[in-house]
Amino acid sequence: MAGTFRTALKLTGLAILAIVCIQLHISINKPWYRYKLMRLQILTFLQTIMSYGSYYLYRTYKISSLWKKFAVITIVLTHVSFFAQYMFISDNPSFITIVPFLAFGCHVFMCLGTLCADIGTFLFIPFTMKISVAYQKFKLNFVPVCAIILTLWSYINTVLPPQHSTVHVPINGLDPKFNNLHIIHLSDIHVGPTTGKVFVDWLVNEVNTYNPDAVVITGDLVDSSVKNLRNAVWNLKNLKSKYGTFYVTGNHEYYTNDVDNWLNYLRDQLGLITLHNQHHVINEGNASLCFAGIDDIQAEKMSYTDHSPDPVTATEGCPDETPIIMLAHQPKAAKLTIKSLPRVDLVLSGHTHGGQFFPVHIPVYLANPYFAGLYKVSPDTHVYVSRGLRFYGAPTRFLSYPEFTSVYLVSSQPQP
Repeated sequence: MAGTFRTALKLTGLAILAIVCIQLHISINKPWYRYKLMRLQILTFLQTIMSYGSYYLYRTYKISSLWKKFAVITIVLTHVSFFAQYMFISDNPSFITIVPFLAFGCHVFMCLGTLCADIGTFLFIPFTMKISVAYQKFKLNFVPVCAIILTLWSYINTVLPPQHSTVHVPINGLDPKFNNLHIIHLSDIHVGPTTGKVFVDWLVNEVNTYNPDAVVITGDLVDSSVKNLRNAVWNLKNLKSKYGTFYVTGNHEYYTNDVDNWLNYLRDQLGLITLHNQHHVINEGNASLCFAGIDDIQAEKMSYTDHSPDPVTATEGCPDETPIIMLAHQPKAAKLTIKSLPRVDLVLSGHTHGGQFFPVHIPVYLANPYFAGLYKVSPDTHVYVSRGLRFYGAPTRFLSYPEFTSVYLVSSQPQP
């Protein structure tokens, strides 16, 4: 046991050293090399974390002839899943990508369930050994069955149509001409190995039925290059609204190492209004409203010298006294925006997926200043964080349902 623990510590140390070295190299190396280094860093981190879970599952279930085989298959598919993400990208997801990621979801549920059951076993030990042995047999069968049920339930939640949420946000100084302006907020579509053209086509048709005044996409639209996904997102050009479709980058656009091509493609080919630390003013007579957008904060971490969130630059030139609607992918960027600007009326964000599946909610909640839903930050400022339309990694949604949101801007009197 002690030898196993020492080996685990050594592997952890090597993994941390590799991740740190890669991060340092990312910060100083040429952009064209950044993507491969970043992929290596992510895979090193994920494979290390998953290895601990895999060892734990195999050690637990190797004594069961039935669940040992299931555990081994789940472990193998789990470790293959994130390689499949980079190797098998097409217009629509395939069996080759869906199944390994489902196994990854089951792997997580089994690890958590087994951990909870082991804690229960430990609590039973002081009573009688008979109870402990009976509980151990119960655990070996109950936990895998529950993990399978939760995986399938969570997967069904991703297949069903997303929820449509509605919020009304009071905007001080909003001209009556823009009262009840209807914005459809989309976020975290994650077109890539597990989301494709079929979903995008459905989404476009669904959004158009609401006849919005504007559509906003707050990042994490894609998980691969323009070359791989241009056809999958093509139908976004058919989104219909009075003032157009506004778009900002998320962290995953930078992971593709193709962010500039995406900005050009979405703007020039699909007609989206890309806000690269920029703004766009809409007018109704002498009334105006400023839509602004900033780059994702991940750009700085990956040393994109021409990409970094800059709320001041993004809003420079917005007419005085004009309400500002800011698009910022991460809640941390929303907080940065509020600190940087003397006035911002509404920030629309995403990124958190509302935790995606329990208990990931807990670290995501702790890591972000805003988690999900509408926040009143001050009398004049609101933040809305979308739970997102899809998912990343495992195709699972448990206690966090996908959504797209109708945001209505309503006039309110300035505070005295």
